[in-house]
Amino acid sequence: MAESKINRRIAFAFLFLLGIVWLVPVLWLILNSFKHDADFITSFANIKGPLDYLTRLFPREWTLENYIELFVGGENVNTTSNIGVMFRNSFIVSISQTVGVVIVTSLSAYAYERLHFKGGDKIFWTLMYISMFPNVVSVLPQFRIANALGWVNNIQALIWPGLAGVFNIFLIRNFMKSIPKDLDEAATIDGASSFQVYSKIILPSIAPVMIVVGLFAFNGAWNDYLWPRIVLTDVNNQTLTVGLRLLMGQYEQRWAHMIASCMVSMIPPFLLYLFAQKYFLQGISVQAGVKG
Repeated sequence: MAESKINRRIAFAFLFLLGIVWLVPVLWLILNSFKHDADFITSFANIKGPLDYLTRLFPREWTLENYIELFVGGENVNTTSNIGVMFRNSFIVSISQTVGVVIVTSLSAYAYERLHFKGGDKIFWTLMYISMFPNVVSVLPQFRIANALGWVNNIQALIWPGLAGVFNIFLIRNFMKSIPKDLDEAATIDGASSFQVYSKIILPSIAPVMIVVGLFAFNGAWNDYLWPRIVLTDVNNQTLTVGLRLLMGQYEQRWAHMIASCMVSMIPPFLLYLFAQKYFLQGISVQAGVKG
């Protein structure tokens, strides 16, 4: 018992330190986003020690002008980057890809786990091995395919290629192993088709892991930078993550404005995880229990 308490305390201390390491950059961004540009530039000059550095993190004069000018412009700010359009594009891509991933991966996992077609396991594990290659390897062929389909500079190129994530299929398939196959057989005897078994029995049972997959899909689509940077060239088609690079050129040395734009881009994924935290943790814990 004493050893167990010691282990818990060590784990808690480690996680506490890890949390601090994660929070410090976020707090740095939050505090500096409320500074004037002149205040930000002079804040960290001639620092005399750690305590002096901590005190300079806080703005001398709190201001919302960075956020206001980001959306409505200002005297010294050109709003040609159109951050509202970037937000719209990011939401369209992220929501569409999330819905598509949930549908495609759940159907694929059901086929691999329940339908038992010839060569199913070999195909699945071949795809798993191929997915181990870095994503950058597929950038050139993916671009050539997108170009052949006329998707260059079109947000469809951001939605369709990411729907069939093999790792997500693996998670859902592994989760399905905990669902008794007797339920499938009973439903089949009662006259249910394969799709009815999937929609009426399997889908409600795998809801926790589906939430986890959906959160991963949304976050991945929202934060994706490399592929949108390659396939999109028109400013009006840019997503927010790529658009931050345009804002950097637009604001030049106005670093406080750049920090504010970074904070704005973090809000949607943060709110999603905040509201779905309960279901996310439930899905993780249930998935761990199935693996155990």
